[in-house]
Amino acid sequence: MPRPRKLRTAVLPLALAGLLPLTAAPALAQDKIDCIFPFWFGFAPVFVAQEEGYFDSEGLEVTTAFDNDRANVLPAMANGSIDCTMRTIGESMSRPRQADTTGTIIGTIDVSVGADGVVASGDVKSVEDLIGKTMAGEINHPGTTLVQHALSQVGKSIKDVNLQLIATDDSVAVFEDPSIAAVATWEPMMSTIVKNSGRDGTHLLLTSADYEGLITDVIIVRTEDYQENPEKYAKFLRGIYRAIDLYNADPDKFIAISAPFFDTPDAEMKEALAGVKYTSYEESADYLPSDGSDGKLKEVFDAFNDINLTLELQDAPLSYQPYVDGTLLNGLFDGHDR
Repeated sequence: MPRPRKLRTAVLPLALAGLLPLTAAPALAQDKIDCIFPFWFGFAPVFVAQEEGYFDSEGLEVTTAFDNDRANVLPAMANGSIDCTMRTIGESMSRPRQADTTGTIIGTIDVSVGADGVVASGDVKSVEDLIGKTMAGEINHPGTTLVQHALSQVGKSIKDVNLQLIATDDSVAVFEDPSIAAVATWEPMMSTIVKNSGRDGTHLLLTSADYEGLITDVIIVRTEDYQENPEKYAKFLRGIYRAIDLYNADPDKFIAISAPFFDTPDAEMKEALAGVKYTSYEESADYLPSDGSDGKLKEVFDAFNDINLTLELQDAPLSYQPYVDGTLLNGLFDGHDR
């Protein structure tokens, strides 16, 4: 999922020691969730739910901090220092996660619908044209995984492409090297490269809009605490989906509330969110398993088992359930305000 250039690599490991809480609901709340996630606008519903009192009305205190490094987040969840995190499902499945790693997906929060992708030079007309050429990107970048997924549809693999590893923040400069046929990046850098590159024929080769749902951010909670206190996490989900309802009804108000938490102008946040779709309660319920159905996320999960194994980001395929659990979404708002 895309992150604005100046924000994407922001990592605050001290947050894991409780030194950098960003927000907290009133101390009188009966239940508490500590949540750490990457610095990304897609997770803004958490801040809106706090500011609009949705968590408070549930008797829930939520503390938040930013940290993009899973090497920090997964151990913190394992030792009980934090209770939840959020990120793309593909990233969540990758190493160091193993079959017995704590963490259960209980909902979706947003889907990339064009904000991630690959920019290519004029001579690259299709994904197959990348074969034998050099593409730059991060190994677990959404654009890289999109290329692998697209190539797999035609019986090829990203192993047929010379992948040059870079930091995504450097993609604008890297693409000006004529030896680079394509670069995996995200907005606003995708548009910047297409508009300003000195190379003829620069264009978008592939974006997340081509495979809607593949780049999906999910809500992951500490399995042991979730099993002991499921209603606490139902409160969290209700707050999130009420905030998404506000975005769908009044996006300008939503952005005005949440943009200050990212120290970002409203207009910049609005532009970045143009390639993102927040998933409503009903949409999240469609994604997760329930009533004997696997849900739409199963297809994405299976795709990433293949993608991550090819990219050597997983040691072995993971099982969909019980890692993905849609139980809380069944009748989530029955008897509760929405």
